[in-house]
Parts: sequence; C-alpha cells; structure tokens
Amino acid sequence: MAIVLTSVAMSQQKIHIDEKGNTVSASYFQEKWRHQDLGLSRWDSIGSDGKRYNTLKEDLYRYGKFDYSDIKTEIENITSLKISDSSLLIIEYYYKNDLCTDTRNNRWTRTKINSRKKFTNPIRTKLNKKDIIFICLFEKGIELNNKRNKLNEYFFLDRNNYFRTHIFLKSTLCGSYAAIRPNGETLLRNGEYRADLFAEHLKSENWTLFFGSKD
Repeated sequence: MAIVLTSVAMSQQKIHIDEKGNTVSASYFQEKWRHQDLGLSRWDSIGSDGKRYNTLKEDLYRYGKFDYSDIKTEIENITSLKISDSSLLIIEYYYKNDLCTDTRNNRWTRTKINSRKKFTNPIRTKLNKKDIIFICLFEKGIELNNKRNKLNEYFFLDRNNYFRTHIFLKSTLCGSYAAIRPNGETLLRNGEYRADLFAEHLKSENWTLFFGSKD
C-alpha cells in the first residue's frame, strides 16, 4: 500500500500558471518566482480534477493605512494581550488549505504548535527586546489547539476573520507577514520569510521606500 501511495503522490500532475494567467513550464515558473525584482508570490491549490495548480501573483508587497485602534481592539479581543497605543506590531498569518509543506494542513495539534515554536520563540524574544509585539494568527477554519489564556501564548485563531477580511486578503503559499505602526501604516509581505528579517522593514530608511518621507 505504501508503494501505491508514494506512486500516486509522485505522479500528481502539476499545472504552472504565471502572473498573467498563462500556463508555463515548471522551470520558467520557478525562475520567475525566484526573481526578486518581479515581486511575485504564489498560491498552490488542488483542483476538482485532482491536479495541483501552482499560480503566481503580483503581490509580494502590499501596503496601506488602517485604523490602528480597530486593529488593537481586535487583537485584544482574540488574545490575552493588552496593546498600548504606541506598540509596533508584526503579525505572521497562516492560511487555510496552505500546501507549503507535505505536513501543512488545517489541524494544528499541541505537538505541531510546539514544534513550530522552537523556531519562532527565539525570534519573538529578539523582537520583544526591540519593543515589537509579534503574534501568529491562523485563518478561521483551521483547528488550533493553543492555550489561549496562557500568559505567554502568541498563537491565536483569527476567529472573526477580521484580519483575513481587512489585511490578509489573498491566500499565499507559506503565509504572509504584516508590520503595523501606531499611525496605522501597514506593510504586507506575502510568502515564506522570517519575522525578524521582516522587522528590518520598520527602519526609517526602508519604511520610506513604501510610505515616503515625512520631512
């Protein structure tokens, strides 16, 4: 049986679609996706025909301005945290039905959460020392077995889908990150990354590339 399952998995047909909607070769797809100057992210999904559709999107970065008080209120509603009006925020967002890895699915057990936290805990500590609040949010529909009322918990379900509806609008392979300033300016990066590296975007010289100089 294992041989059959492996054979089926290996033979699954993959369709590669570029950002213009054209079907392309796997090598051309990978070349475009990895080309940073093109600013592309991707989303993979399984079609009704059983094929895997890998699709490029022109949205590596997105930015805009939101009501910070609304964001602050929603975070406090779904977490055990208290957010000050001057807090810098970084949110890592996990999408439902993400095919980022073979083990990624819509069920996050305590074991799976603890395994992920071995990677994110040092990053969170590093960010906290810079007075940056870091939380991980999971799209509604994901089963998240977290300890919501635990003081140091930072994995939470976006149970009202507020952030999915307002900020993380398009599903992206391996999730997305948002950096939010107290004035409501919000920078979004789609795709696999690290929160501590993303925090470098908060530096004035990097932030002004998106939002302009305040001088």
